[in-house]
Amino acid sequence: MMQPMMLPAAGADNDNAPVWYQFEVLIFERIAPGAGSTEGWPDDPGRPSPSNATWFTKGQPLEHNKPVAFRALPAEEKSLNDAWRQMRRSRDYRPLYHVAWRQPMEHPDKAKQVQFSLLPADGAKVSDFNPPKLEGTLKFSIKRYLHLDADIVLHRSTRGSTAQANDDNFGFTPRFQHYRMRESRRMRSGKLHYIDHPVIGLLTIAERYEPPQPEIIETPVPVPTIVPPTQTRPQGQVEQKPATQ
Repeated sequence: MMQPMMLPAAGADNDNAPVWYQFEVLIFERIAPGAGSTEGWPDDPGRPSPSNATWFTKGQPLEHNKPVAFRALPAEEKSLNDAWRQMRRSRDYRPLYHVAWRQPMEHPDKAKQVQFSLLPADGAKVSDFNPPKLEGTLKFSIKRYLHLDADIVLHRSTRGSTAQANDDNFGFTPRFQHYRMRESRRMRSGKLHYIDHPVIGLLTIAERYEPPQPEIIETPVPVPTIVPPTQTRPQGQVEQKPATQ
């Protein structure tokens, strides 16, 4: 007889498993007339630091029966698709970047930030004279609450603009105007958060994610069969036969 025993897959250990979250971010720019015109923008606001940063990946959602961190999710797993479509029809906003992913949570001192970059507006390669349309880093971490640290730079072409020559640019109109947004925000799970800026906007939502359980393997465990002992006669005892008539 064989009795199956339910055992977790080898190497599975959920006692110290980190908490996972699914994040979604939609970044857009304001294109309404006069957006950002009342602010003073530096010619060189700096760029986001790639320190302890990773890039979004593609591929299978699971590896060795575990979810892949920082994997860009397909469109059907996003919840802000309607917001993206509405912005595309708007005269005041233009959606730029929309991404969703899952990751294990870490303390702010240990958490990785994720880095992203879009092609320049003209579709050419990135160079010192042709920056990406949008670039930035996003770091989600957890201490007592969820935290978001965002550092985003929008490089907007000035072609066709009405920029005027002055003493600062020596009569030359710069090819790009740079807008940088650096924000740190405490978040609540399941709530849509909006980060405002004169030119850049960000929508983000965080949801708790439960990774799939370890695969269950049925391992047959033998159960010993009990066999009754053989009966023996005491030494010297003679078998008694029934009497015959």
